[in-house]
Amino acid sequence: MEIVSIAVPPFPIFIEGNLTKYEKSTWHPNRNDLEYFDIIFVKEGQLFLVEEGREFTINKHEMLILQPLKHHYPFKPTAEYTEFYWLHFYTSSYYTEGKEPTKLTSSIPIPSLHYHNHSYTIHLQKKGPLVDYEEIYQKIDQLLLATTNENKDLSFWDIQLSFFSLINLLESQGIAKDTSYMMAEKVVQFLRENYHLPITNDTLTKHFNIHENTISKYMKKFYKVTALEYLNSYRLEQARILLLKTDNPIQTIAEKCGYTYGQYFSNVFKKNYGISPLNYRKKHLGTTEGRFL
Repeated sequence: MEIVSIAVPPFPIFIEGNLTKYEKSTWHPNRNDLEYFDIIFVKEGQLFLVEEGREFTINKHEMLILQPLKHHYPFKPTAEYTEFYWLHFYTSSYYTEGKEPTKLTSSIPIPSLHYHNHSYTIHLQKKGPLVDYEEIYQKIDQLLLATTNENKDLSFWDIQLSFFSLINLLESQGIAKDTSYMMAEKVVQFLRENYHLPITNDTLTKHFNIHENTISKYMKKFYKVTALEYLNSYRLEQARILLLKTDNPIQTIAEKCGYTYGQYFSNVFKKNYGISPLNYRKKHLGTTEGRFL
């Protein structure tokens, strides 16, 4: 199973969609160089499509995602009556396709004042069965209804929110995330919720009942860093928030972010950002409060 990974922000934008019905022996259109994604959901029958030389047979209650700027065409006509939804959406963000979900970094820089807005990666199956097809079809119908002439009063954002709800459902089916990815996500969630506490590799091993080498392998696979490297980076991000949004002493900020000693925190901060916590605060806020240079 291949996975399409899309970095967020920016969010993908829904363009258009419809329910199409083919009689037997109908050929799907031949298309090339379209700048948007095309998601196909087969409700009845089968479709036989090619993407850049790769053949796909999409059966009843299955989906297929076709990438932008690639050649899509049928390799044979429908063998029976066929109904399918098609949805087009666009993104200017990074995306990739592979055997495993890939953690991507957003192309939009997030200011230091807003480090709570972390980037995210959407992971969708390239092709596969729809686990809860009835709910998925219901959401698609709601989305398409919102785009009809009878609903002109609905805003652009109403339509996009409906589309986001569908994407969230597709991603949450559990078909796009393998065990190793889910474990890496659990480790990251644990670190973000407990970063203010003392955490070591032994802490993670005991909590998840998995050897530290396995945890490290999963983290490097999807986040490109070890668990403790991620923890240190997250602690420093939280410290930057506190430096800019509070007047807490440096020692207090250090303790709130999991560092016992303020001087050690200052050294780590300066090593990573090239400036001490105190001077970072003074640079951005013009204050002189603090103890450690």
